[in-house]
Amino acid sequence: MSWQLAETLPWQEPLALAAQHAGVDMALLYSGLHEEFTGKLSYLFLNPLEEKSGDDWAQLPPLPSSTDGLPLWVGYLGYGMREDDTHGDKSPVSLPDFRLVRYGALFRFDHEQQLVSLYQSTNAQPVATPHTTYHAPLTVFKLASNLTRAEYEQSVAATIERIHAGDFYQANITRKFFGEFDAAPDSFALFAKLCEASPAPYSAYIRHGSSAILSSSPECFLSVDASGVMTTRPIKGSARRVADEAEDTKIRAALATSTKNHAENLMIVDLMRNDLSRASESMSVEVIEQSKLYSYRTIHHLISTIRAKKRADVSAYDAVRACFPAGSMTGAPKIAAMQWCAAQEKLERGVYSGAIGWFGGGDTCDLSVVIRTLIIDGNRFEFQVGGGIVADSTPEDEWRETLTKARGILAALGLSEADVAAL
Repeated sequence: MSWQLAETLPWQEPLALAAQHAGVDMALLYSGLHEEFTGKLSYLFLNPLEEKSGDDWAQLPPLPSSTDGLPLWVGYLGYGMREDDTHGDKSPVSLPDFRLVRYGALFRFDHEQQLVSLYQSTNAQPVATPHTTYHAPLTVFKLASNLTRAEYEQSVAATIERIHAGDFYQANITRKFFGEFDAAPDSFALFAKLCEASPAPYSAYIRHGSSAILSSSPECFLSVDASGVMTTRPIKGSARRVADEAEDTKIRAALATSTKNHAENLMIVDLMRNDLSRASESMSVEVIEQSKLYSYRTIHHLISTIRAKKRADVSAYDAVRACFPAGSMTGAPKIAAMQWCAAQEKLERGVYSGAIGWFGGGDTCDLSVVIRTLIIDGNRFEFQVGGGIVADSTPEDEWRETLTKARGILAALGLSEADVAAL
């Protein structure tokens, strides 16, 4: 299992090249927003050769021994791969708990040097002839949620009571929105709309048969480089963006000085430090940045950066499992928070709250957190949003935060906040 460089091509934007192959199974990991820590590389994978899917860590495919630094297995690990045994009803769009695919062709986009390199797997077929696809009008004619506004606010209030009782410090209660289109949509055209409405450093599009995952995630779950350095960047602390520049500056300043949001972030940093320590060399865990403010098109976020050195006896799978799922999606302590969240949400999260990305040779990987993500299967769809509840949260503010986090997906779907606020 290795890559061979086939040719170097003139620069093309990843979305433009991927659009030429819309309508076939593929994976696109798209750095759609440049940040100091990302935006350098994107990857387009074509010609699937082998698929592994299931519901258990033992079923994951063997990692390659090559050290070329290139991704090989690409896909997702869903929230069902978590350690606790609390489960709800099946999600409206039900996919395997994990799916990883090995492809025959890889386009590597170097955004800084404006280079496109085509790699092909040993004995793979040539890249398929580009397909054309239709761009039919999109109509959402059914929309529902697992929790009404009243139910969500009641759940937040109950969570606050449990926090005051000492059961946990923070819990990430989420709402799932789901529905149907009038027909199976052109999922790649919809992904392009999502990238326009909500550009993100960890955008991803994965098509497999009738299903597609469209993600505009801003959050790095875990990366492990060739030297064994593990990095995670949890997000906790959010505020909506507005068109008025002066008002937006005030909102940004309020988030930067918010005791509540900084406390929320600190709790998850402590949790992720502990998770990383399970796979790292002694005394190597280090907080590089604490609650740094980043602004995206629809939202402001507080992001922290934590690094550690992976132990030599730990594989990339082991490192991911030690940290899975992302603490920003659970709360702390992790197991108690996950059990409480499952009881409140009733429906399984599915792919949401898991991880999307790749595993490569030399025990390397790069995975984002599955947030700001639309899941499609045929004409059915779902997406999910939520926030970390802490002692000084208020139910109404947390409800409003779910609307803020849904803005990018709603825009891509041609819906408004009012459409989901009424549910």
